[in-house]
Amino acid sequence: MSKEPDYNAIGAATDEEYYRSMEAEALRHEGESLPNANENFFAAGTSAAHRYGILYQGEFETPSDGTAQAVRLHASALAATGVPLILRSFSGVVVNAQGVAEPVHVAGMPPEVEKEVGHLLSTDIAEFRPVIKHVVIRSAEHCRQLLMPRGAIPLDADNVVEQMAMRDGIYSNTIVYSVWERDRIDPGIAQHLARVKQCWVPCSHNQRMLVASGVPENNVHVVSHPYRDDDLIHVCTKRPADYHKGWRRFYSIGRWEPRKGFGNLISAFLTAFKPEDKVSLTIKYSGTGQWPGYEKPQDLEMLAAFSGAADNGWTYDSLRERVTVLDGRLKRSMIVKLHHENNIYVSASHGEAWGIPAFEAKLAGNALVYVPYGGIADFATDNDIAVPYQLGPVDPSYRWEHGSQWAAYEQSALVEGLRRAQVPETFERPPSFEKRFSMAAVGAQMRELVQAALPPEARHQAG
Repeated sequence: MSKEPDYNAIGAATDEEYYRSMEAEALRHEGESLPNANENFFAAGTSAAHRYGILYQGEFETPSDGTAQAVRLHASALAATGVPLILRSFSGVVVNAQGVAEPVHVAGMPPEVEKEVGHLLSTDIAEFRPVIKHVVIRSAEHCRQLLMPRGAIPLDADNVVEQMAMRDGIYSNTIVYSVWERDRIDPGIAQHLARVKQCWVPCSHNQRMLVASGVPENNVHVVSHPYRDDDLIHVCTKRPADYHKGWRRFYSIGRWEPRKGFGNLISAFLTAFKPEDKVSLTIKYSGTGQWPGYEKPQDLEMLAAFSGAADNGWTYDSLRERVTVLDGRLKRSMIVKLHHENNIYVSASHGEAWGIPAFEAKLAGNALVYVPYGGIADFATDNDIAVPYQLGPVDPSYRWEHGSQWAAYEQSALVEGLRRAQVPETFERPPSFEKRFSMAAVGAQMRELVQAALPPEARHQAG
């Protein structure tokens, strides 16, 4: 995956001579493409100017997938700081609008993904230092395979010491970025993460959880989800204050699964309000999966079966008018339309590592009702409604760590949260977001962390 520099091409016989030749090359181009003649690693120069750069790995091809979005945004934020970076997929799979995974070479790279990160797919870098693996880790074995893929270390019974050194080298050259929605991780995962160069997580809850699970505190860093300044989402802040005419329009976005709590949300909405109230609820979901005892709503007649509906006067017609359930993956413009047409985002989730739709709701200037277990607590504001919770058992369908827990809350607490929620007086992005979550802010933090992870010789060049 890496290659040695071509010393012969530049007449250099050693690393030292190579670095000196690079510095001389930088001096020749000072004021042009290389902004600092003393930099080599961070220079934004022409091809073959990079002795070191970043290999950023993750499944980034699916336009609307949350993890794919995070990979694209973080890779773009780091590259924008001038760090040479090449983006690579683990398996090259894109999920289409029907939820079917297809190889990229068959389906083709979605044009919106190509437009966003196409320029990151062909950087010319001599060696990758470090490698960033951005992925949702499923198990200790999955973590091991990510770090030590088949063929990474040749098996040779006569060279055990050399193999151990190669394994240590892989650990010391790897940054792992992952997300977690429970209160603990498998000891095997913690053992792997304790050996890698750095662990990046999206929120302070994840950081506390990893440290409590045995990962060294100085290895774990919170790298928040960034936003793009040119994203369509910002048009939502142009809405006039009376855009919704006094209506509270609740909405939520995500996969239909037990963790997201859409069943809880529908039940709470029908319990909290009556048909004569100026309220509505929209849920956009995708990828129902196989969850025993947690079927997706087939139509509004099924919604009427949720507790509180009949008692509060809800009928089939009133449900059809006020409750909308959208199934399937939507283009970015349609997701933005949801943020524009509604004003109170609800996360009834039992755990969120970040909560991208909730974050985008804040970028749109909307209010939140949320369960504060995970990343949403890092960006919610004082005017948002936090639903009280306690820890309870994870749904066994997830097959997570034995004894693992997530947020458990009373239905009545969510009902009360919905009733208390109010439409913002003005639709504005919180003023603190630019310094905390902009591409420039997150990219600068990533660059500092990457610089600390460089090998000594490259760190010297980047200083």
